[in-house]
Amino acid sequence: MITRSNLRNLIRLLCYLSVIIYDISVTEIIISFCLLTIGCFVHYLTKGQLIRNVVMCNNGIYGIVRHPYYMANYIIDVSFCLLSGNPYLLLIYPFLFFWVYGSTLRKEEKFLVDTHNEPYIEYLLDVPQVFPDSYFATYLKDIFSGFSKKRISRNEVSRILRFWSTSFFIVFLHNFKGNGILKLNFSDLNSYRIPAVLIFLVILLYVISIFVRGERKKVSLAENL
Repeated sequence: MITRSNLRNLIRLLCYLSVIIYDISVTEIIISFCLLTIGCFVHYLTKGQLIRNVVMCNNGIYGIVRHPYYMANYIIDVSFCLLSGNPYLLLIYPFLFFWVYGSTLRKEEKFLVDTHNEPYIEYLLDVPQVFPDSYFATYLKDIFSGFSKKRISRNEVSRILRFWSTSFFIVFLHNFKGNGILKLNFSDLNSYRIPAVLIFLVILLYVISIFVRGERKKVSLAENL
């Protein structure tokens, strides 16, 4: 069964496999990285404004959509799908997203209605659920309202680094395939310069993400001693 925890892993796997069949253009790469940047920004902003189970968050990014963290996940996964070059994966992902996240959204909103009562009902009626409406630009000036870097955990930074590592890896697979994965020509190593740079970025970002996450665990352990 597909769950929130394994949906992204499934998308990654399908993206890697899609590279075998589909190609991408420079335009698609640029659009994908623009989407990834937006998704990571929303992801980071959301975590810096969320005060879970303490107050009703309705300012900043929460004034644009009620579930900005899920919106960020959607944008990031769509950027992966676009990088895969597979148009069918890009078309089917919205259905997978709402199939997997639908029950979670219903449970969370029921909990929030029960917890905050009428104020949340008014908020629910005024603010879109996952995707912003045509009036979202009105609230952009207050998008950083209530943001605090202190709420950003090392785990969140590590996760964002892995998002970028995944994107560079998909581009690496496309580029390496284009250079002939089964026809390595060591007399013309210059043709493999771009794949080399890409795989270096993949490994570097992933190693840093592990280090950042490891540091978080050390801090947590020290606090418990």
